[in-house]
Amino acid sequence: MTWDEGHGGFTPTSWTNWVGNQRCEPAKIVEAGDEDAIVAAVRQAADHSLAVRTPGTGHSFTPNALSDGILLNTRGHNGIVAIEPEAKRVIAKSHTTIGQFGEPLWASGLSLKNQGDIDTQAIAGAIATSTHGSGKDFQSFSGALRACRLVDGRGEVRTLSVESNPELFGAVQTSLGMLGIMTEVTVEVMDAYHLHEQIVFMPAGEVIERWDDLIQTYRHFSFFWMPTDGSSVLYGFPEAEADMCMVKLYQETDEEPGANELPDGERTDRAYRIYPHVFEPNFHELEYFMPAEESLDVFLAHRRLMLDSLPDSVFPMEVRFVARDDAWISPNYQRDSLVISVSGKPGTDYWPYLRTCDQHLLERGGRPHWGKLHFSTAERLSESFPRYEDFKRVRREFDPKGIFLNDHLRPLFE
Repeated sequence: MTWDEGHGGFTPTSWTNWVGNQRCEPAKIVEAGDEDAIVAAVRQAADHSLAVRTPGTGHSFTPNALSDGILLNTRGHNGIVAIEPEAKRVIAKSHTTIGQFGEPLWASGLSLKNQGDIDTQAIAGAIATSTHGSGKDFQSFSGALRACRLVDGRGEVRTLSVESNPELFGAVQTSLGMLGIMTEVTVEVMDAYHLHEQIVFMPAGEVIERWDDLIQTYRHFSFFWMPTDGSSVLYGFPEAEADMCMVKLYQETDEEPGANELPDGERTDRAYRIYPHVFEPNFHELEYFMPAEESLDVFLAHRRLMLDSLPDSVFPMEVRFVARDDAWISPNYQRDSLVISVSGKPGTDYWPYLRTCDQHLLERGGRPHWGKLHFSTAERLSESFPRYEDFKRVRREFDPKGIFLNDHLRPLFE
């Protein structure tokens, strides 16, 4: 009853996430390998007023997935259902991992529009938490959702789409699983494309000087800034001095892999082969989204805070960019975003450090990534998300008994 990513997973009586900072012992673990099994589990939970959650592949740092009632292991419910080349859409079962889309889409002349460093997340979880890649013109997975099948809090299957349910689809696109258990998703894709990747180490001063040009020129611009001489190796990167940046620059290209000899740090391949990077689970991450128009000022201010006031800043700071969307509680709701990620080291008391980062980024208009550590309160959320109360109204309509809530979500969304 374990998954094979190598970290975390199910035992007969418990579940642990991939980095080991979240664990629960539910009253019952249910193997739900198809939609009928998911429906049965949700109806059982509703009948007995039990909480029910599903953790996907466990790649959240938060308690989102924890349940003291029923926990669904949906690993068997995966795979591509249909590919629609003319509509540029793909339909997949909810536990299909991001990595599982690559080959089938490519064979149909299609690709995911964008993705992040990790491709082992279940697609439903990536959508529910606004998981993303980088690039000023590209939305998160939430923004790519066009339709879904969802088992609501009454155990009824709903078919929802941006065309048929425009008045509430923004609540569906980012929901943290609080509207129901998605069993099938329809994602918008694009024509297949190759990427040319450059990995360049630059002094922070050069990145700052070229900031606007790098954002505008490249399809994907992101970087890891190193606060100390030992920071880069913590993520498995080559050694780099303090105040250096490992910069990732991607451009679409017509060049086939291997057509030309490339310098060190460069490669060309199918997009889905370029994006993934393997991280050891040696960090616990906090991530916030700030207004993109203030991106350089925010980066400079947070860099200075880490250098001057936070001696526990040892992990690299990751910086990315994401386009606005219309999902009501997406951190990118109607706002292009700069994304800053910082991490604490497991086994240390990193909470004071992360709280200081949290407060600084909150003051800059930060909204939390739902799959990363955060310190949100209901009051904060009501100030940060204009459609917060609308989302709660829809949540109560989809789940009147609150079976999709847990101790982490209830104070924020009940």
